[in-house]
Amino acid sequence: MLTFATEQEIQTLGDIEIGGQPGERATLAVGSIFYEGQFKDPKSSLNELEGSINSKIELADELGVQVLVDVFIYDESEIDWKVDFVLDTLDGFASFDMPESSVRMSFLEYMEEIGALDRVLYNSINLGITEEERKVLERCTPEAAVILGYDPQDNSTQGRLNMIKGGGKLVPEGLLSISKDITCKLLDTAVTPFGEGASEALRAVPVFKSELGLPTGCAMHNAVEAWEWFQEYGDRERVVQTLDAAIDIGPILFGGDFVYYGPIENHVHELPTVAMIDRIIGEGAETYFGIDVPEGHPYRKL
Repeated sequence: MLTFATEQEIQTLGDIEIGGQPGERATLAVGSIFYEGQFKDPKSSLNELEGSINSKIELADELGVQVLVDVFIYDESEIDWKVDFVLDTLDGFASFDMPESSVRMSFLEYMEEIGALDRVLYNSINLGITEEERKVLERCTPEAAVILGYDPQDNSTQGRLNMIKGGGKLVPEGLLSISKDITCKLLDTAVTPFGEGASEALRAVPVFKSELGLPTGCAMHNAVEAWEWFQEYGDRERVVQTLDAAIDIGPILFGGDFVYYGPIENHVHELPTVAMIDRIIGEGAETYFGIDVPEGHPYRKL
């Protein structure tokens, strides 16, 4: 069981409160939609996808886990219909994940146009940010953002922290400084493959929280997805969700506040696992550290 001497900030995403000492708030579990390969024809699968989203929300309500949807957008032509579907289907915030800077800029401008920047968790501000993207962020500022502590020239915990605080070896200014106008900030410790610093992503969780006091987490399932041995494992499809759920508890046990767990369909494995870990951490937080665990937390509900 952990507690941090540094004051921990609790950030808000609408009705979601994230951060603080371990056990003080339920973990935020984020599942992805429109990821590559989810559907052959995404536009014709929206009813099916809506069912998956509703199922996830119902299970989260039962367990006391907090949830968001992470929306992958790969091309500018996808922005309007994906955003419109998500905003019509969900109340409150969604995470929007766009690998290309040009798409991120067009997305921000579209959200400004429709007046929905106050529902955006921008995923992410990272070393790939361009000067042009910075100007668009200043003009079209989302309410919240994930800040990714990844430096390919230094994948140590200190290297990840340096990227957040000072820009590391590749960015002239720290990503936290670039994000100064964004109200809600979540720190991502940037999962890398096994053999390339995957363990550092876990070790960085309590370091980030101790140094900066902000909500911290990551997507540990990415290490499983990139595991070369596992790609050839004969029983892969049967056990992959179990392995994803198992590795995703790591950041929580290290004091983290959120996990990006991959495909939304995996919620049937992920959410009960997260709730179980939240329950035991909540118990320790109350009995050992005297933390007031709120109603609705898995420790209270389960």
